[in-house]
Amino acid sequence: MAGGPLRRGFEICFARGEFLLIVVMGTMAMCSQSHGEDALPDYELSRIPVDERPHPEFDPIGYRFGQFMFYPRMSAGVLYNSNVFASSADPRSDAVARFSPGLNVQYGKLPTSFSAGTPGFSADFDLGADLYRYRTYSSENRTDAHARLKTHWDIANDLKVDGAAEVARKHEERGEASSPRNAAEPVPYLDIRGETTVTKAFGRFGVAVNGAVRRLSYEDVSAVDGSVLDQSSRSGTIVSTFVRPYYEFSPGYQAFVRASANARRYAGEGVLNRDSNGYNVTAGLAFTMTPLISGSVEAGFLSQSYENPAIVPVSGASFKAQALWLATPLLSVRASAERRVAETVSSDFDSRLDTNFMVRADYELLRNLTLFAGATYSHQKFQGLQSRIDKVAKFSLGGRYALNRTWSLDGRYDFIDRNSSLANYTFDQHVVMFNVTAQH
Repeated sequence: MAGGPLRRGFEICFARGEFLLIVVMGTMAMCSQSHGEDALPDYELSRIPVDERPHPEFDPIGYRFGQFMFYPRMSAGVLYNSNVFASSADPRSDAVARFSPGLNVQYGKLPTSFSAGTPGFSADFDLGADLYRYRTYSSENRTDAHARLKTHWDIANDLKVDGAAEVARKHEERGEASSPRNAAEPVPYLDIRGETTVTKAFGRFGVAVNGAVRRLSYEDVSAVDGSVLDQSSRSGTIVSTFVRPYYEFSPGYQAFVRASANARRYAGEGVLNRDSNGYNVTAGLAFTMTPLISGSVEAGFLSQSYENPAIVPVSGASFKAQALWLATPLLSVRASAERRVAETVSSDFDSRLDTNFMVRADYELLRNLTLFAGATYSHQKFQGLQSRIDKVAKFSLGGRYALNRTWSLDGRYDFIDRNSSLANYTFDQHVVMFNVTAQH
């Protein structure tokens, strides 16, 4: 008799436990099913660049609230920098701890190179921060943060609107071309930008119209000798626009013309006046030669004129090219080249013309292990009180290993070599970094 209530108690507990187990398993099954629907066969995956391939078995699970998906993440890592101050004469090394919390919120799916995305409206919002803490040189401690939004709207089959906006607090890296060499700490600044592109198709013809604005606000910093370095003249607003009519004369081949203009207004006055207006007109071809080779190439003429009569205008040939080669089902290769007038506001230099080249290869060694290697080269020509030409080469390699849908490991190595015609701007730097990331 006494065992009756006890037995009924065990039965109730067992029933509740069984019910809870069924609920948990059902929830896991629904989560797996919702992500499993995005799985692609190997043949289709081989037509997607390695660094963009979806792997549902290693993608974050996320939290669903109505039509929104929330993906929190947290990264922690260490890095070694062989030349913290980007010095040409006395390099100082240090170890750095980095913490990077973040949150990604998605409404639908944005279009990608392999997917048309969610029909109608879709958006992607990313919020994140990077905290750097140096072991020895605490003057380099800093916290960067950003809020970034991207949107896509299919108003009609032949009318699309893409938007992007970002608010970020950043710090200039040591060795940046325009950063003061005698600053006691990295220069902080606020970077606010937004742009909208409207694309309208008329059969094989079409046109894309873009408008963008960017606001830069620099903060003063202390110099090594204790004085204050006024950075207010570097703050300013840049407005730009372009029109890109195109004609798809054959499947996979699109001829286009791009006419762009910009107006740059900075706070500097007198000899520090860097206000300018410029344009760049190019003609080009976008192509998909085969499912494995695609890209675009364009060339034309650029010009940038300054309100300060002491600054010589910059003009000459311009070009831009990019290519993607899916060399094998496991190997993707990208390359790009571009010539443009860079943003530079410095008391020592008036303008800068950059010619940039890049190549990168991504290799999928395993489903959950990808490796990459890349190189960039930049030829930077400065005009001002003294002529200066910098040749900047950067070599990188690294990889990412996904343990499961929650944990992943990644590491990379960078070698930077800046060779300048002015000796005090020359330096080289080795950076090694390892991270552990948790996501959901």
